[in-house]
Amino acid sequence: MRKRAIPKSLVGLALCLAAITPSAWPQAEVFLEIRKGERFKVPIAIDDFIWQNLDPLVFQGRQRAEEILADDLHFSDAFIVVRHGTGDEIRSSLKLDMHGMPVDRPIQARVRGEIVRDGRQMRLTGTLVDEKSRETIFERRYEIGWDAERLEADRWGLHRFADEITFFLTGTRGCAATRIAFVRADDGSRELHLIDWDGLNETAATRLGNILLAPAWHPEGEALAFTSYHTGRPRLYAVELPGGDVRLLSDWDTPTAAAYRPDGKRIAFSTTRDENAEVYVARTNGSRAKRLTYHIGIDTAPSWSPSGKRIVFTSDRTGSPHLFTINADGTDLKQLTFVGQWNDSPDWSPTADRIVHVCRIDGEFELALIHADGRGWRRLTMGGGCENPRWGPDGRHIVFARMVAGRRGLWILDPDSGSLRRLTRSNRESYNPAWSRPARDRLSALKPGG
Repeated sequence: MRKRAIPKSLVGLALCLAAITPSAWPQAEVFLEIRKGERFKVPIAIDDFIWQNLDPLVFQGRQRAEEILADDLHFSDAFIVVRHGTGDEIRSSLKLDMHGMPVDRPIQARVRGEIVRDGRQMRLTGTLVDEKSRETIFERRYEIGWDAERLEADRWGLHRFADEITFFLTGTRGCAATRIAFVRADDGSRELHLIDWDGLNETAATRLGNILLAPAWHPEGEALAFTSYHTGRPRLYAVELPGGDVRLLSDWDTPTAAAYRPDGKRIAFSTTRDENAEVYVARTNGSRAKRLTYHIGIDTAPSWSPSGKRIVFTSDRTGSPHLFTINADGTDLKQLTFVGQWNDSPDWSPTADRIVHVCRIDGEFELALIHADGRGWRRLTMGGGCENPRWGPDGRHIVFARMVAGRRGLWILDPDSGSLRRLTRSNRESYNPAWSRPARDRLSALKPGG
């Protein structure tokens, strides 16, 4: 494994990625209008991979290795991806991106891969090269698994490679090696499903055959907390991953909207144990629960700050739902939002500075951002039907559910550039998303196809 200092030519480019210029409202993309800005994207080339001791394999999703990597980098919203065959001229006068559009800026970095078979194991050696100096920025090795049942190679190593490319060129780890949990409507029941961030490899996490709500990832990826009615009354449960064992966290009435503290040692949730909904904090096994809120109004939907010191939640104590923040010990309560007729479903960014939430504006439910100090409120969407926004671990992307033609599906939004893409395309409803941390912080058994 080799690692060298990033050449100065790429350092300046990485710093430019955060530059944003606000613009006016554009024409709607698909079903949604978004406040868009302009963000510098690094032109990056991907060469055809070299295969040693085996023929090129088909990966999960029936894709080639280079296609998976190109999608991951494109979806990061940080790169313009140019595909090159191994025999292509590096400095060709005409460069096309992965969608066939001309690229008018010089390529800044190049990605190379070599997949080698060694006995029963396959290994990817991924290399990132500075295009101008030809210096190696980094080189890593990744295991490539094999699904003998479906006769497909595992995409996990490619996702990890993409995330490290994103990290070295932007300073922020990517989301390719993450999974998104969500609720899928299935034959009258509601079950937890998992999906890769590129919309492929959907798998079921529960088979309880009843109503299920509000999944929340444990920070280490070892469990998903959720509310289920499968025993007759709504209770807070956790499903162990991998394996699928379900255990009870709280047998109090109507525990909903669970959220793990970032260190994984506490869980916040709302319960009607005290007649009206209040926010509690407990150990992750449900013991030593402590009540944080005391008001006749409804207090629900808690979300932790990255430091674990404060919690944002929804309360209607002022007459209509608004966002409030409070210390984790129940002190220093502050109202956060004052705009809109209804504010709910907050999620605190992992970068600590912003909170995304749902806001009802002119009768429509839209996404909005507000700074953690209550300043800088900003509407993100138009068109209505938005719910359940959750930040990705990069603090740059948001997954959310939206009602389109009477059916909810999942979408991913970059609120700064306005980039929007659809995640789920099933004919069945998908909602209540929750985004995991990157692979390096999670159990390897959670890998897609694993």
